[in-house]
Amino acid sequence: MIYAQIKSGQKLHYVYTAGEGRNDTNLVKAGHVSAPICGRAVHAGYRMTINVPLGNACKNCMRVLASRP
Repeated sequence: MIYAQIKSGQKLHYVYTAGEGRNDTNLVKAGHVSAPICGRAVHAGYRMTINVPLGNACKNCMRVLASRP
């Protein structure tokens, strides 16, 4: 799982990378990243993806991640 930013100045969202997913039937293809796990729509792609949390992650993404087993 990595962080992705949709537009400049917005929060970072958790996204799945290639080979990851919520379960084995919903894996992300190689060379792609998923939509944010909070369910926010992405229309034109991401501004950036990063492996380091910068302290302003989406609270809904953090809540969804914490609720999953």
